[in-house]
Amino acid sequence: MSIILKNYKPHEGQAAFHYACDWLYRFTLCLAGIRGGKTVSGARQAVREAWKAKGKGVYAIVAPTFNMLDRTTWMEFKEAAAPLIAREIDSKKIIILKNGRQVHGFSAEFPNRLRNSTMVGFWGDEAREWKSFAEIWKVLLGRVLSTNGKGIITSSPNSFDDMHEIFVAQKRKGYGVVSFPTYQNTFLDRDSIDDLASNYDAKFAEQELHGKFVLFEGAVYYTFRRKENAGELAFKLCRYNPNLPIELCCDFNVDPMAWVLAQKHRREKDGLIEIRVFDEIFLANSNTEESCRVFRERYPLHRAGINVYGDATGKARHASSNRSNWQIVKDMLGDYGLTMRVPMANPAERDRVNAVNGMICNSKGERRVLVHPEKCPKLIRDFEQVAFKEGTTQIDKTKDFSLTHPSDGFGYFIEREFSLNKAKLEILKY
Repeated sequence: MSIILKNYKPHEGQAAFHYACDWLYRFTLCLAGIRGGKTVSGARQAVREAWKAKGKGVYAIVAPTFNMLDRTTWMEFKEAAAPLIAREIDSKKIIILKNGRQVHGFSAEFPNRLRNSTMVGFWGDEAREWKSFAEIWKVLLGRVLSTNGKGIITSSPNSFDDMHEIFVAQKRKGYGVVSFPTYQNTFLDRDSIDDLASNYDAKFAEQELHGKFVLFEGAVYYTFRRKENAGELAFKLCRYNPNLPIELCCDFNVDPMAWVLAQKHRREKDGLIEIRVFDEIFLANSNTEESCRVFRERYPLHRAGINVYGDATGKARHASSNRSNWQIVKDMLGDYGLTMRVPMANPAERDRVNAVNGMICNSKGERRVLVHPEKCPKLIRDFEQVAFKEGTTQIDKTKDFSLTHPSDGFGYFIEREFSLNKAKLEILKY
């Protein structure tokens, strides 16, 4: 099989994955940190499996979406299999190898389409992004039932999800996990990985960079510590500065209407940007117009500008008028000099929460969010009490309807300015 692995020199973790697939398990999960090389090794192993497979059927490659299949997973397989490809039907995502074996590409968006094929084996990539791993896994097992085909999965972990349940918790015979960190990828610059780690909180870094299953439960903003983030230092430093723009973070809700007011400061000790939350507007049974009036009453002379952040759905028409919430903000606060930094679509809740946790306290122990302990009690309450729904990584918005609104608004600001997705892109340069 040397022709398949030509010009491929696996690092230690990748080599362990190939050994596990070849000699130890029928179904192998390659669990790695982001950019650890899991898709590269998955593609090479998939070529091996497709070429060696016996019986009638196709070898399947499954990606989260057709877009991801086309851009990454399929391209990586084609590169690995190049010496063995007889012809391609790219529009249908079909590759025919020189021994006659057909390889078909599928999207996890449409599990039922997998049912139409008998498979001699399969490779599933970025499985944590699949619409439903448990559902698709059952379908795949059925497709290799008559061929005794093998299966490989490559992914980064996502808390104690279905992958953990199937490959770890259930302790099934013939199932195995190989895990390795991003740091084992020798093609990446170590400093760039360290820079990425500085954006993550310690628990999230364990998952994203070390490829470990991490349990996220209880408090959503688990990095927050009142003494460090909202203690005496915060009381001293979190004061309105008329010479700096106000970061206005909006969550539109009738009861309550919750806005958070912050400013960016560059710290002298390390040059990092620090967020100081100096005020909040929290109004029960209210509306956008009233929030704007309260803002004007508190800061009538502010002339350094306002950067506005918030929920993309604020562009919809307001319940009591033909104007959207954002249009009301523009009409009533426009003379302050507004810069609208509202996304066309909201970021994923997971991305927003992870960005906030990383700013509250990153994996290096750096805290870059300070909250005034007296003026911002509702935001502090959110940070201490907002919780995940039991057994999930989704925020519980039903236990107490007064919770989540200040932290949601603040999260739109943090994700926009300090997105972890932007940080990930930096590592792609290497």
